[in-house]
Amino acid sequence: MFEALKGITFSLRFRLIAAACAALVLGLWMLAANSVRLLDEALLARENRHLAELQALYSASLAVPLAERDHARLTRLVAQLGQQTGTRYFVLTDAARRVVAAEGWDPLAPLPPAMQDFALLPREATRFDGMVTLRLGEREVGSAHFGIDTQFLRQASANLLWQSTAIGWAALLLTAVLLAFVSYWLTRNLRVLQQGVAALEGGATDVRLPAGGNDEIGRLTRAFNRMSQALDERVEALKKSEARFHAIADYTYGVEAWFNPRGRLIWINRSVERITGYTPLECLLSNNLVDMLIFEKDRKLALEVALKALHGSSGDNFEVRLRRKDGGIVWTVLNWQPIHGPKGEYLGLRVSGDEIQARKEAELKLLDTVVELRRTQALKEYYITTSNEERARLDALLNVMKTGVLFVDGNQRVVYINNAMRDICQLPYDENLTGLRDSGMLDRTAHLRSDDAAYRRHVEEVLASGAEVSEPFEIPFRDGRIVTGISALVPGDKPGRHIGRVWIYEDVTRQKQLEVQLVRLAERDPLTNLYNRRRFHDEIGRIIADASRRKSHAGLLAIDLDGFKPVNDEFGHQAGDAVLVRLAEEVGAIVRRNEIFFRIGGDEFAILAPDADEEEMVGLARRVGGKIADMRFKFAGREVQITASLGIALYPKHAADSEEMIARADSAMYQAKMSGKNRWAVYGSAKLH
Repeated sequence: MFEALKGITFSLRFRLIAAACAALVLGLWMLAANSVRLLDEALLARENRHLAELQALYSASLAVPLAERDHARLTRLVAQLGQQTGTRYFVLTDAARRVVAAEGWDPLAPLPPAMQDFALLPREATRFDGMVTLRLGEREVGSAHFGIDTQFLRQASANLLWQSTAIGWAALLLTAVLLAFVSYWLTRNLRVLQQGVAALEGGATDVRLPAGGNDEIGRLTRAFNRMSQALDERVEALKKSEARFHAIADYTYGVEAWFNPRGRLIWINRSVERITGYTPLECLLSNNLVDMLIFEKDRKLALEVALKALHGSSGDNFEVRLRRKDGGIVWTVLNWQPIHGPKGEYLGLRVSGDEIQARKEAELKLLDTVVELRRTQALKEYYITTSNEERARLDALLNVMKTGVLFVDGNQRVVYINNAMRDICQLPYDENLTGLRDSGMLDRTAHLRSDDAAYRRHVEEVLASGAEVSEPFEIPFRDGRIVTGISALVPGDKPGRHIGRVWIYEDVTRQKQLEVQLVRLAERDPLTNLYNRRRFHDEIGRIIADASRRKSHAGLLAIDLDGFKPVNDEFGHQAGDAVLVRLAEEVGAIVRRNEIFFRIGGDEFAILAPDADEEEMVGLARRVGGKIADMRFKFAGREVQITASLGIALYPKHAADSEEMIARADSAMYQAKMSGKNRWAVYGSAKLH
């Protein structure tokens, strides 16, 4: 019952009636108060006029007898005046203020102070005390004191107030009844609308209300029906969108997971089983996911990073070792970002993971190679320094070293050349070159050098500078060899005196080839020979910086293969590798010279195009998408076709830096993929191709 009364109290009808009644009560109160005020003013004005008349009458009737001291007449007149209706007492005094006659008053009692006007009468007073001075001509002969009953004034105000109150209550009751009836009739359609809203709150989305009339409520009802229909359509669209999301998320190649704000796993896709061997259900039911999945030595760091991530921070490229269900270890890279609702509330954390085991193994091998190169370089420098310090051992060492050594005296003539130098310069061992001028040596070997003029300039600069040790100089040979040369003055027996110059040459062809190979391993994908993710990030940063400096444009085309995973699953990784290699060759053949083709990882590729506008990027997407769609493969006697979803992002139109540009291109690519695949999209455009 309390809830019913509460509902009535807060209803629109009750508020309308209450507001109208409150306004009516206020108006009636003001009307009654004003009526009482006006009545009081009118009565006071009337009594003031009556007072003036009485004073004139008293002066006219009493002044002459009082002057003549006619006490008998004065006593009779005072008795008559004191017994008049409404007169409470009457006292007559002479000029000396002695009581001559009195009616209704004790002559020995002091007289009350006289009031000049009824307006000065206190509201609680029941008597008006007046006084009139009696004059005969200009001479004052005495005064008359009198009291007038004022009970009739309060009685008149009370009667008027009672009548006004009775009329007000009758008007209030009649108004409330009429308003209740009118408001009930006016809000009948609102009650129907309220029932429809309650049905929507209960979960019904097919609510439709009858819309009669063309007034505000009728238009509101039709608007409600349109809203209900739109809500029904929106709910249905959301259900379909949710189904598509689960279809995409569950079959994403990388691991995708959602943690709530307390760090509890609430969803993870099926890729976790491929990487770790644990099913999604096992991960969801685990009480300690970190202990189950993270390698022991990485747990402390992983927990620190997880705590920061749960406080709303984002991060990427966090490399961590996971422990597989079979006890093995696999390297993965994790990226995460906070998830916020439409109103900005924190919903949890999205974590994405990719396996990088092969990359880590390649990095370890590369690190070993770099260490070996550094050790070799340090050993070479040690030998050069030792050869300069140990001149006594020079003859024994020079012929067993692989470094070419040429001594020239102060007259620029050859005094010694070792076998390694003869090999480098392709000179016979038995030819005596002692005494040959250095210019003649240059002429003898000029045909071997790819740029003889540059080397001669280098020699002239070294000789002109007089530097004790020259900077290393790289000499490319026509047969493909690369030789580095360095020169140093040979000190004599006295400080500041030199006996000549030594030229040391080393064939670094193999070393350069190894360096090129290492760079290639670091920057190229080993399967497709395309530039890898690391080179991609270097190039996109360089291209954007260059475009920013020149106020130019740059474009990024993100490529993700459609249908590649089924090829891997059905025909094996060798078939998948064959698809990637052939795609790299054929797409690479249509990429222009100023465009750079990358394999980002898995079945993801990218093309960077400096100085490209949207039209040129659209043309590139059309060429690449068409080329991939036209490719056919045969595995196990079956013909296989793949397609690609492509996304385009432009600098500076869509992004201000490399990370934002990559994100915009990925967003456009995922838009194309979610819209049916085998198409391309420009970021920010709803149009698909």
